[in-house]
Formats: sequence, structure tokens, C-alpha cells
Amino acid sequence: MIPEKLSEKRYWYGQYEGYESRSQRRLREDLGVDEAATETILHLRSQIVGLQSRVRQLEAELTAQSASQELRLARYQEVYCEAVWIELEFQD
Repeated sequence: MIPEKLSEKRYWYGQYEGYESRSQRRLREDLGVDEAATETILHLRSQIVGLQSRVRQLEAELTAQSASQELRLARYQEVYCEAVWIELEFQD
């Protein structure tokens, strides 16, 4: 936290600092969750967000790899067909 003005005691929160502070307050005040449970909930939520991000990254990598394999397969099929035609021409 960075004090805006020392006399007013108002603080500017960073993007995640503010979210975590607000979440802690809402869990305690609105839902009656104790401090230890609040910390556990926020920690687990952080892990979930990280895992979701990793899953999206892996899905993107898998999609790119699949597209690359399909492209190679199409090229191999073209080469195979050309080789078969050449072989048939020599047999005649």
C-alpha cells in the first residue's frame, strides 16, 4: 500500500492488493468466515486461478501441436500419392 496523503490516511491499493483486501473483508463481514478460513479460501482460490491459467496454456499448446501434425500428415499424404503415381507410370 502507498499512502496518498499522510494526514487523511487514505491508501491506494495495487490491482491485486485491493482485490485480496476486499475479498478478506467480504468473507469475514458478509459471510462470517474466521481469519484462518479466510486465508485458506484465498490461498486455494489463488491456486485454482493459477491452475486454470496453466490449463489454458496447455490447451493452446496442444491445439498448435495438433494443427502442426495435421499439416505434416497432409503433406505426407501428398508425397505418398505422388510416389504411387510415379510407381504406376514406371509399371506401364
